[in-house]
Amino acid sequence: MMIIRVLPTSKAVDALVVCYERKRVYRHEGKEYFVKSLSKSGVGWSTRVVAELEPVWEGAL
Repeated sequence: MMIIRVLPTSKAVDALVVCYERKRVYRHEGKEYFVKSLSKSGVGWSTRVVAELEPVWEGAL
């Protein structure tokens, strides 16, 4: 499991939302993940969108 935090104005947020809603694969740093959850963290300038990612090929060798 991996957690990333992005600015709410980032284009990555749009991609994360689409992947979460449509159960699509999200690519982060060259690896593929499913977006398991999205939430908001912080207030004002410190606000971030928090995404919990799960590897597509978890446990596969």
